[in-house]
Amino acid sequence: MTKKFVGSSGHGLKIRGAKHFIDEVDEARKVTNEVHRILTTEYNGAGTVFHDNSSTTQNQNLQTIVTYHNGQQRNLDWSIHFNAASFIDGPRGVEVLYYDAKDLSARVSAAISKTSGLKNRGAKQRKELYFLKNTTKPAILLEICFVDSKADVNLYHKNFNGICATIAEVLANYLGYTKKQTDIQKEEHSVAKELLNETGRDSCKEMIQRGISEGLFSSKHENVDKYTDKDLISYGMAYLNRKTK
Repeated sequence: MTKKFVGSSGHGLKIRGAKHFIDEVDEARKVTNEVHRILTTEYNGAGTVFHDNSSTTQNQNLQTIVTYHNGQQRNLDWSIHFNAASFIDGPRGVEVLYYDAKDLSARVSAAISKTSGLKNRGAKQRKELYFLKNTTKPAILLEICFVDSKADVNLYHKNFNGICATIAEVLANYLGYTKKQTDIQKEEHSVAKELLNETGRDSCKEMIQRGISEGLFSSKHENVDKYTDKDLISYGMAYLNRKTK
């Protein structure tokens, strides 16, 4: 059975978080949605995300988010936040907070740092935080970067896609998800399988010849009858890859 997750963005539409170069609520929603998209479309993951659009007080906001999480069938809770301290040009970095999920928090923080160049502040235990204290499943709270650090915000903007993909990858590994094959990967697998069954040589030769006529390969590749199976597979894959670019 596929394990499930619930993700949420910190604070709410009417209960705003930190703000300086970027707005915590706006950016947390972007990251939350993108991580969810990757987990459920690029991996075989299953889960939901939540953004609080109704709460008007901080206590209500915290309770609303936790109530949503606890009301779902899931194996992991995660929440996206952005940190703040005071204005600085230099870096401050990423950290991931936990109640008892120390190893996962450390992996996520280190992975984001490696992908983005953000300083790795590491995993920090924060048992007093309402979200971590009151969710009933393993939970982590990600502080992606500091909204008032110019260096952090620049790295965040530059590496947004990589940060989201990295978070999704670590969570997918934790939950036992596998990546889905793209259409091109499925076609590549089909070609390789056919060749192994000795029925696809002509198809690969035809692709190479099409590649020459389309300018994807040079004419030096035209003597396809001398190619080994390995060569045919290699050039067949190359043709498919170049056609998608």
